[in-house]
Amino acid sequence: MKTLAEELPPNTVRLGCKVVSIKVDANTSAYSILHLHDGTMLMPRVIIGCDGVNSVVASIVGLNSSRHFSTCAIRGVTHYQTLHPFGTAFYLFDKDGVRLGLLPINHNDVYWFLTRKLTSTDSMVSKDQRLIKESTVEAIKGFPNHITEMINNSDVDSLHLTDQMRYRAPWDLLRTKFCKGTVTLAGDALHAMAPFLAQGGSASLEDAVVLARCLSQNMGIALDPTGMKAARAALDQYAKERKMRVFWLSLETFVVGTMHDTSALLVRGLCIITQIILFRDKIANTRYDCGRL
Repeated sequence: MKTLAEELPPNTVRLGCKVVSIKVDANTSAYSILHLHDGTMLMPRVIIGCDGVNSVVASIVGLNSSRHFSTCAIRGVTHYQTLHPFGTAFYLFDKDGVRLGLLPINHNDVYWFLTRKLTSTDSMVSKDQRLIKESTVEAIKGFPNHITEMINNSDVDSLHLTDQMRYRAPWDLLRTKFCKGTVTLAGDALHAMAPFLAQGGSASLEDAVVLARCLSQNMGIALDPTGMKAARAALDQYAKERKMRVFWLSLETFVVGTMHDTSALLVRGLCIITQIILFRDKIANTRYDCGRL
């Protein structure tokens, strides 16, 4: 981030700012007004909300608040002094409502994740990495010995527990343009999704590529001295290009998440049927091409 910031004119980047509200003027030639927590008012040509799952900007463009599953996620890395036994394969284990996946990083390091039901103590546990390890070891009782050993030997500093896996309801994305005037969204602010597909970060990079391309293609609009017409055209194009991609990603994540989150057999059965009909190819989402910058 520092490298990118240094390429910009001085005082372009403001750190530690919190958006309190945004006023979007109905007049197509007017700039939106951004109110910050310190009383500062900004009038930018374009506002791109990348303010995460609890986005203030999202409410401006008409999206409902994000929701959360009753499942938590734990992530960590284990370093092996000698070669680990997993080769280059991705492994996934399911037992009694606990799902554990692991993916080798290299010959000595393994990234792993675990999902389980949220408990009343997880908010406290998430603040102490030693407690995170203890709770994880407790959750994997009955798993193969080499998995228990992997968790026991994990790097404590690498452990992280997310006690609220938030997501944006896919039907909200389908019904909303997520673009209002010269205000739009990107990243988790737009398509917050639990990590069941591990595509949230990738989708955010796609947002950046498509948004930059749309802005570049529209900046040359003639007879537009303020640049507002070009900005609106660019954001409209961006919203159209991203809508169905983020909808399908969010829907698949929601279906997988609901299947693991619910104890109702009927709901779980409907999720399985939906996966078979719509998402038979489980890695199709990784082959998406957002185009060139």
